[in-house]
Amino acid sequence: MVIVLGAVMMMVATTAVTIAVSGTRSSKSSEDWNAALAAAYAGVEEYQNRLANDSTYSKYGNPASSFSAASGSSVSLPTAPANPAFGVGKAGTWASVPGSDARANFRYEVDNSKYSAKGVLTLRSTGRVGTTTRTVVADLKQKGFIDFLYFTNYEVRDPSQGGASCTPSWSWEKANSCTKIQFAPSDEMNGPMHSNDTLSLCGRFKGEVTTANNKSPNFEKACTSPVFEAGQPKTSQTIGMPPTNAEMKRETRSDLPQDVPRPGCLYTGPTQITLLDTGKMRVISPYTKFTNVAGNNSSSGTNPAKCGQPGTTNGNLGSPGGAEIDVINENLVYVQDVPTTSVDKNYTATGVYPTSFSCTNGDSNATKGGWVFSSGAAASRYPMRDEVAPAAVTPAHYGCRKGDAYVEGTLKGTMTIAAQNYVYVVNDLLYKDAGTNILGLVGGNSVWVWNPIKCTRYDTDWRGNPTTTCDRSEFELDANRTINAAILAVAHSFSVQNYDKGSSKRGTLTVNGAIAQVFRGPVATTGSTGYDKSYNYDLRLRVTAPPKFLSPTSTTYGVSQIGSVGNAYNADGSAP
Repeated sequence: MVIVLGAVMMMVATTAVTIAVSGTRSSKSSEDWNAALAAAYAGVEEYQNRLANDSTYSKYGNPASSFSAASGSSVSLPTAPANPAFGVGKAGTWASVPGSDARANFRYEVDNSKYSAKGVLTLRSTGRVGTTTRTVVADLKQKGFIDFLYFTNYEVRDPSQGGASCTPSWSWEKANSCTKIQFAPSDEMNGPMHSNDTLSLCGRFKGEVTTANNKSPNFEKACTSPVFEAGQPKTSQTIGMPPTNAEMKRETRSDLPQDVPRPGCLYTGPTQITLLDTGKMRVISPYTKFTNVAGNNSSSGTNPAKCGQPGTTNGNLGSPGGAEIDVINENLVYVQDVPTTSVDKNYTATGVYPTSFSCTNGDSNATKGGWVFSSGAAASRYPMRDEVAPAAVTPAHYGCRKGDAYVEGTLKGTMTIAAQNYVYVVNDLLYKDAGTNILGLVGGNSVWVWNPIKCTRYDTDWRGNPTTTCDRSEFELDANRTINAAILAVAHSFSVQNYDKGSSKRGTLTVNGAIAQVFRGPVATTGSTGYDKSYNYDLRLRVTAPPKFLSPTSTTYGVSQIGSVGNAYNADGSAP
């Protein structure tokens, strides 16, 4: 039988072993049976502790283990210190359960074959007491942002992206003058939530709500009666956001076979990705020269066929129609800024542009970006023709040399799309099969819901000639939007462009997955513009993660599933 088990049960394993091996026994065989199971649990807990202390420990194991070999895992024994729990066979070692006077032991074997694709490690742990052994198999998943439907570090608007000029702080720890954002009466949150800051709550909350605020009360009411279906907000620990997503680029290196056995795909500069429900995707990336790199300075590169071929030939990444390739299944795509050092194989000098590509506001884009690729019916451009410029942010929208991913479509597969700068969701993002498909979106700065306004009539001067001042405008896209993804904005926010424009609500923004951000990103005003929220937690994220998804700066591994199986070893270490 397989059961879901929390880390708390792991903590009692040592106590259970101690009682069983030292207490008065009415039936030695029964006591040893239970104690051996507790010793197996203790092995799982001990391995969890090693992972918490060394995030790279997942690569260690015994390659001689049949369990590891059968799964296709790539493991090696640690050199120092050695781990006796990695013993196999009759001559192999066992680790002792602390407090048992070496009368209770365990050994374990690692399956890391699903770690890069799903963020899951499988451990087979065997406990031994006397002549009795018991074996359990546990799935371990790193605890992180996707444990929550909604996560923020600060519940204020980003000072660099439209918020008041201020020094951010957790309001429960230190007062600040930042622009606070609150939940609205119509908001509905269908899943667990956490903020390191003080939440200002209104609406309906169907999952557990936690905050790092250790004061009482630990939240603020933004209306008279917010509804908490899982109980009042609880105080929990802070969760640290990594400063960048640069480590994800490392997953596109071809020279690290031990750490990166299956490199993803690297694209450079503004890159458009259209997901097709056939299991393919169309990628347009004019600046890209090499899709895998090697060396810390990316001084060499290769172009595996799976990523599409650079160049302007029809069907290549730099052609107007782009390259149609298979989804990089169980892997990631990383979109980087155009490198500024000439040794980098994807370097392009300032002022030099790919074929048919132009920067409409120069290369620097300090306050205003823009680019056009190709011409005529095949042309793609941001901002679009006659688009009313969205509110200024830092970095500027639509940077000509920025690592921005423009994403839309229907995914068939599992994949993570990460961008060094912004991810723009330019239309709906859907799953072909909501039971098996998973998408991760990671913006190094922000993730934007593209919500453009198009000018339909311009003012005229005294001669009757049109000016650049817009007199009448309208939203370009359909009102309601749906995004199926686990979303992470590493340095800034998940936000809607032009959320405060128009004279009425745009509709409902539906997110099925998870949202994590440093600053609270606005999607509506307290008046009548923007979107109502319908945020729904993807329950699958409790036990699996999008491929190679980013984790908190400090994390632990929780047991998502555990079950008792047939014994892997006899008490003398031999196979049954």
